[in-house]
Amino acid sequence: MKTSEIHPKVKAQRLDSGALKREATLLRAMFVRYCQDHHGSRDNNLCDECTELLRYSLTRLACCPFGQEKPTCARCKIHCYRAQEKDSVRAIMRYSGPKMMLPHPLLTLEHLIKNLKEAPEKPRNRKAQTQREGASD
Repeated sequence: MKTSEIHPKVKAQRLDSGALKREATLLRAMFVRYCQDHHGSRDNNLCDECTELLRYSLTRLACCPFGQEKPTCARCKIHCYRAQEKDSVRAIMRYSGPKMMLPHPLLTLEHLIKNLKEAPEKPRNRKAQTQREGASD
């Protein structure tokens, strides 16, 4: 399946602009490179295993509580990936990351700079906070 046809299961519109769109683009490119070199895929298509893992990763990205202020996953204080998927995506990023500088220099540079910054504190759940404030009145 072509990577442009792979979308998150929920909140896909969050990946249509800003920092999340750029991160999704870089993530797709990393998966393509990895799948081509390890699974023999061609023409921006992914094998079934990589397709499902990319869909999972895009869903986690779209659901990130930090939104457009999202830090890199390596620096994040919230760990939203399941253990097996986290290990698989980490392997893909370790392999593909250094190879992204030529095809996607600006996205790669932005990601590297973002990785140097400290992650913000975990955002508060606005609904829960409002309910707590209402209960204490």
